[in-house]
Amino acid sequence: MPDTRLKILWLAHESNLSGANIAMLEYIDALRYQFSFFIILPHEGNMQKELDQRNVSYKIVYQYGWINIHPWWHIYKWIKVLLRSILAVLQTIKLISSEKPNIVSTNTLVPFTASIAAFFKKVPHVWWIHEYGKEDFGFSIGWGFESISLKWINYSSKLIIANSNSILSKFSKLLSNANITSIYQPVTWRVNGADLKIKKSRFLMFGQLVESKGHRDVLKAMLDNRDKGKHLYSLDIKGPCVVDSYLAELQYFIKQNELDKFVNIDAGYFEKEQIIPQYEVVIVASKSEAFGRVIVEANKAGLYVLVRDSGGAPELINETNGHLFSNQNELALALSGDLKFPTSEIKINYTEDAEIKKLIKLLYKVSI
Repeated sequence: MPDTRLKILWLAHESNLSGANIAMLEYIDALRYQFSFFIILPHEGNMQKELDQRNVSYKIVYQYGWINIHPWWHIYKWIKVLLRSILAVLQTIKLISSEKPNIVSTNTLVPFTASIAAFFKKVPHVWWIHEYGKEDFGFSIGWGFESISLKWINYSSKLIIANSNSILSKFSKLLSNANITSIYQPVTWRVNGADLKIKKSRFLMFGQLVESKGHRDVLKAMLDNRDKGKHLYSLDIKGPCVVDSYLAELQYFIKQNELDKFVNIDAGYFEKEQIIPQYEVVIVASKSEAFGRVIVEANKAGLYVLVRDSGGAPELINETNGHLFSNQNELALALSGDLKFPTSEIKINYTEDAEIKKLIKLLYKVSI
């Protein structure tokens, strides 16, 4: 039988399991009966294994800095980026011609090549915004040419999907005439027999080990509590790290301040269902968390969350599932046990099935 599903050709912003790419995989799983997918990856990475397991076709189209060059070429960085981007656009145009997608999508505001290729081929383009930009992950939209880039996003995209109302609010102001909406993503939680009664430690920070995630703030709050003679609960920090120097700085800070009896860091990829249930509270201390999928994961595992009041993550907090903190003093109070967590049944703030139904209607409408 011929495949009657609509096809989405989707450009990933990178090829490893970042939060936005995990969201992409969640959407692929949730939409598999209505849509087929062809994914463009900008370099090799562990997304390849995930796509292979789902029997989703993909192609590596190198772009940006992900290309092997001689060191002396670094003085020609912008020439390299321009040439590589032109080649990526041409390769994407060729893929659109061969794959004949109904929709071309771009995952996050980092890459622009798919939107340009879709424009030339007159195929509807959908942008997915998973981050704030400079205040979240540290990059500037469109290599710093923000006004030009936003005009292109506005002009080239038939639909823009934000992953929280906070992101929607920001970009609705920046993209005044755009068709932009918010969709809360599905978050898979596979029950695999993990014993929820076994608690290894009180607190867990789970996710990427990067500067913006607020690890130092949490460690400094623990130091404040120790200086005040308060009890120190244990903290485990677990997640992938691509910047070795940042990991080394955290480890040095812990050792220098004699926190190693209370804090443990493990860098790598972990099965969330095996790790998260071993704790009591998950901490999200990012300076501008766009969505905070780990909040939903924690709630599905029966855990409370402690979340910085910044970005889109606070939208997922209610009177049942955790606390927001706005400053170091509030963070320290929560870490010392002076701030009590709710005792009622944990409830998530949105219905995943309803969000997926809304998304399917939007994508069908865009494809016409």
